Amino acid sequence: MPVVNQLPALSSPPTNVYGLYQYLAQRLPGYDPSEYLRELNSAYVHVWEEISKLKNHWFSNLQTLTVVNPQTSFDLQYNADGALSGVLSNRLYQLMRVRVQSPSGSLWQTTKNLSPQEPRFTELSANPQQNPVQTGPYYWYIYGRNNIQFAMPLQKGTVIEFFYTFWPIQLNLTFAGSIQSTDTIITGTGTTFTQLLQPDFQQYQPAAKAQQEILAELVCNTNQIYAIKNIELDTLAETLTTISPTLTVGSPYVLATLPEIPREHIRVIASIAMCKMYSVDGDDQRTEEWAAIAASNMQMMKDSLMERQGQDPPTKKRFPFGIGRGNRGFLTR
Repeated sequence: MPVVNQLPALSSPPTNVYGLYQYLAQRLPGYDPSEYLRELNSAYVHVWEEISKLKNHWFSNLQTLTVVNPQTSFDLQYNADGALSGVLSNRLYQLMRVRVQSPSGSLWQTTKNLSPQEPRFTELSANPQQNPVQTGPYYWYIYGRNNIQFAMPLQKGTVIEFFYTFWPIQLNLTFAGSIQSTDTIITGTGTTFTQLLQPDFQQYQPAAKAQQEILAELVCNTNQIYAIKNIELDTLAETLTTISPTLTVGSPYVLATLPEIPREHIRVIASIAMCKMYSVDGDDQRTEEWAAIAASNMQMMKDSLMERQGQDPPTKKRFPFGIGRGNRGFLTR
């Protein structure tokens, strides 16, 4: 297991996928690293699904795009025809709200998500205005691979505001080659820093430029952890603070992504993954134990998220244990 052999085991609660990986490997050794990562990502999606059911904003974003070509249909995921000023997101999961501002207007106008068979939609789409619409009503629906279809064409210069939820990027780590450092600059030999993210999501490399960028940490120097500020090339990256002591030529490292959830809840992912791995052997009594741990941790996380968001009324059972004590209990497991 090459990752474990490079650096000692982390002693603090995990903050990144490397910590989660070691959490599983220490309790259930003997699996290939890819198997741990697969179960961690499966558990991460499970957490994402539960979080997305709450009225929260952990996996959401607000973005505006401008109409370049007046038409009714727009590709939000790839903008292949260049009809918009840019891509909304290839992580797009669900549109929560769409508002429109016409080129000659100063106020945002609401829109409605209607079925294409709905009479109000078909009435407009069957008898479109001669010129692109400027005053509404604005009706739309989503089809195919995140394409949005309006009942009438939108005028060039129209600004569309999208509030949407996005799909999580898979957790990953890389440790190929070796590194050295000067202050905050990391130089690699035989490294593949940019491969931390899969090809379709390379634009979300850590670069301090967008809400949806992925976060990453560098583990080095007997398990010091440094936040990554930028990944420029396969062999060049930068940390947020100076690495001390300086890494000499040939130093081992691990570059690891972080789940896009609050730090103190990251171990929820590990407990769910542990339950999944134990369940492979149907007669393993630890499956039931870890299923209970995972369920408890999940509930505490949801209660905490609702408290952070100040939801009123709450959508789930609210804070039965108190955020100060009970909701931190899983950190000691």
